[in-house]
This record gives sequence, structure tokens and C-alpha cells, in this order.
Amino acid sequence: MRNNLVPGKPESALPISGEQEKLLQSALRIKIMHALAGDPLTSKQVAEKLGKTPGNIHYHIQKLFEGGLLELVRTEAAGGIMQKFYRSKATWFRSPSFSGFGFRKEDTVEHFTTRLSLSEEELALFRQEVMQLIGQWEAKATHGEEYGVEMIIGQLLPPSGDGNGNGGDQP
Repeated sequence: MRNNLVPGKPESALPISGEQEKLLQSALRIKIMHALAGDPLTSKQVAEKLGKTPGNIHYHIQKLFEGGLLELVRTEAAGGIMQKFYRSKATWFRSPSFSGFGFRKEDTVEHFTTRLSLSEEELALFRQEVMQLIGQWEAKATHGEEYGVEMIIGQLLPPSGDGNGNGGDQP
């Protein structure tokens, strides 16, 4: 069962449980999910793709598979070894319990804010482009410290009594 995100439609993300959410609280596991989004691969192939050790990747693939986030597509015997080929069920997820990272005071956090005036179509395109950018970075074989990226999009309603109906912009 594959769940492909429909660009601009975040509701098409795979619904996950709290336990599955915990499994995805690792940048490496997110990279594994992206590596397995296309053709089915073995843990050794994923390790080569990400520049990591096969044992480390095998451990994480087992946890993701046991948690129901990967599917076993096929097995093949090769030189007396049974190879298992996995594929991710999704690369975008929705959890009812996720409410942000809860950054601590000692964490280094940068906030970026802006206001945009968007039609429904423009909002869908904006979401699609942001999600593509994030997905590209999630899929890259990167090295360094782990960062949490949190983004909130919310429609701003005009203050009560504003009356112009355009979010506070002048006519």
C-alpha cells in the first residue's frame, strides 16, 4: 500500500499513530523513508545510497518495518543470503498527537514569519513548493547536526469590527 502525497493537499499524508510518530523522530529514519520511496531496495543498498554503515541502516529499517511504515516487497536468494527489498509506504505523515517540537530554551531556534495574500490556488501551489523543497532536503545524503523544521500555515481573519474583509489590508 503506497500513500503518495498529492501536492498542495496535506490531508493526503499517511495518518500515523503516536508510536509510529516516535519511530520517525530521527532525521536518519526520514532519509531512509525517502530512499525507499521509489524502487524497492535492500538495507545494504540504502546504506550505500546514504553513505552509512549497513548494520546501522538494517537496524533502522527493521524498526520502521515492525512499526508498519515500510512494506516488504520481495525476497531474493543471492549467494546463500536472503535479500529483503523494502519500500516506504509514504514520505509525508499526519499525526493527531503532533503539536510541534517543543523546543527547549537551550536549543538554537530561528523564527521566520511573514504574511502572504493568497488565493486558494496560490495557497495550494505555495504548499506544494514548500513541501517539495523540504522533501528534497530530507532525501539528500547530508551530514551534521539534526535540526527540527516546523512550519505553520494559518489563515488570519480580520479583527472584529474591521469590516473590510481583506485581513486588514487597505482596499
